[in-house]
This record gives sequence, structure tokens and C-alpha cells, in this order.
Amino acid sequence: MAITLNTNIDSQKALSQLQKSQEGLSESLNRIATGRRINRASDDPSGMIIANSLGFQARGMGQAIRNTHDANAIAQVADGALGEATGILDNIREKAIQAANGSHSADSRAALQADIDKSLQALGDLSQDTSFNGQKLLSGEFSNKVFQTGGGQGENVTLSIPSVDPSVLGGEHEGGSLAGIDVTTQEGAQAAIAITDAALEQVGNARSDIGASQNQLESTINNLSTSRISAFNSQSQVQDVDFAEEAMNLTKMENLTKARTFALAQSNTAGRNALSVLGLGADK
Repeated sequence: MAITLNTNIDSQKALSQLQKSQEGLSESLNRIATGRRINRASDDPSGMIIANSLGFQARGMGQAIRNTHDANAIAQVADGALGEATGILDNIREKAIQAANGSHSADSRAALQADIDKSLQALGDLSQDTSFNGQKLLSGEFSNKVFQTGGGQGENVTLSIPSVDPSVLGGEHEGGSLAGIDVTTQEGAQAAIAITDAALEQVGNARSDIGASQNQLESTINNLSTSRISAFNSQSQVQDVDFAEEAMNLTKMENLTKARTFALAQSNTAGRNALSVLGLGADK
């Protein structure tokens, strides 16, 4: 019968088991260090796909929130400037009503017209100077601007802000635009009142539209924020480690590694003893 020497099967088995426990210990330490249950695709292929998808969604919503904040900031700037325009128009209307009174002479009406001209200049300056990130908001150029307010195609809001330039405001009235009002006559003052009223209505409608857009944008921000938190929480549940569970697993792997290290040492000692009995030790 053949006798096989120098091949310790028990030792080989013990070494294989030790290597497995060492790998498990290393993986457990890595999970605790990174805070993630999934660190590579082989840890959980389907879980990694789900976690990545949720991460993409959450980050996309984060950018959409920033976009929506930009749109809301533009609306706030425009609304504030339109409020200033309303004040200027109210002052023009007051001067026109004053000029329409029969007690005024030609000279006093000329002085009122000079005051109105200054207000019209201020209104023109407002239309050209109100801007956001280099874009004029009240010149008529800010029209049909699309803001991506969601993480998917077609999830957007369109903003349009009308011009408050005197050559445009009041133009829907048959008497012409604000730029052409003339209160140096009583008839002209009467026409100026009607034109200013039309301009005030235009600005009021614009502010109403902007206000509705702001409400929509703020609602979108709130919804996106809630959805983003939910996506991150879901991603965390899929990919993040349960520290309490992993701590127990780490202890288990440490104990297994110690036990298998001892088992390997015992197996090697038994093998050397057997060889020594046969007189085949390494020093023979």
C-alpha cells in the first residue's frame, strides 16, 4: 500500500478556511470604513443598479432645485421693479389729473409736463437697467424663457416679462403710448389719464402673472426637495451598511479568523509530529 508523505490535507483545508475568513474580515472592515454595504458591483449587482439610479435621480433633482431657485429669483427681481414702475405710473397719473383741472394756466401745465417727462425718463431707465445675470428683464427681451424645473424631459416652466418702456406701456389705448402723452392742454391731460390707466392695468396684469409663477415655482421647489430627500433615503437603504449588524459580523469574522489560525497551526504541528515519528523530519 502506498503511503503519501509531506501532503497535509487537514492543513490545506485549514488554510483554505482561514483565507475565506480573512477575506470576510477584510470586506467587513471595508464596509465599515466606507459606510457602504455595496462597494463594487460583485457585492450586489442588482442593488448597485438600483442605488446608482436613485443617485442619478436625486442629483438631477438637486440641479432642478437650483434652476427653479434661479427662476424664482428672477421673478422676485422683476416683481420688485414692476412695483417701482407702478409707483412711477401713479405719480404720472396724479400729475395728469392735476393738469386736467381748469384752474391751471399754460405755464403751470408746462411745468407739470416737465415733471411727467422726468417720470417717463425714470421709467425708461428702469426698463433698461433691471437685469439678472446680464439679462434685461423689463425691456421686452425676456420672453418665453424656459427653465428646467424637473429631472425629466419636458419638466419645465416658461417665464415672460413684458416691457415697461414708455413707448410700449399704454399703447393698447387709442390715445397712444405713455411716451406721447401731453398735458399742456386740458384735452391732452384727459387723454393722459386714460393712457396711464391702461399702463397701470398692463403692469398690474404682469405682476399678477409673475405672482402666479412664483407660487408655482415655490411649490415645485418644495416638491422637489421632498422627492430628493426620499430618493437619497431610498439609495441609503439599498447601499449603506447597517453598522450594528456589520459590527456583529466583524466580531464573527475576527473570531473565525483567530480560530482558523489556531486550527492551521495545530494541523501543521500534527503533520510535523507525524514526520518526526517516521524519522522524516526536516532536519533529517
